[in-house]
Amino acid sequence: MSKDSWSNLDKVDQKIIEILNKNARTPSKEIATELRKSGHDVSDRTIRKRIERLEKSGVIQGYKAVLTDVSGPNYYEAAFLKLKPTKSLESVKNSIIDFTAKLPNNLLVANLDGEWNMFSIMKIEPDQNQPSLKIIEKFSDDIIDYRINELDIKNVNLLNMSLLLL
Repeated sequence: MSKDSWSNLDKVDQKIIEILNKNARTPSKEIATELRKSGHDVSDRTIRKRIERLEKSGVIQGYKAVLTDVSGPNYYEAAFLKLKPTKSLESVKNSIIDFTAKLPNNLLVANLDGEWNMFSIMKIEPDQNQPSLKIIEKFSDDIIDYRINELDIKNVNLLNMSLLLL
């Protein structure tokens, strides 16, 4: 969903999505009650119809379980890459993106403007240290500098993060 699509939704649809984002199993009756508290005159049948319309239009593309990692804390790292300026820079970036996207603990890889050319976020598994080093080793001939920093990721707004995928 583009940012324009979000702004084209009325306040009721936006509130429905906000509630479902917090708990996708929220009953329509509870959503209607919440909306009535904020001054919207809606029934639970209206909420069901709006959700159905949002699903059919592709605004809501599905629901998924978000599991907590009960085995222990989660650790992440960010890697910033500075690449050698060459005529084939875009090709190198695409190769890094393709390679990184296939790594099992990859969360994000992106191009950057400015001092650094690329950025990735990787989950650190208990038995490994600095998984981003796989990228550094594979593309060492193309990288002139890099920084790897541990991240503490908390309180992620999944609705806003889903906009990255569109």
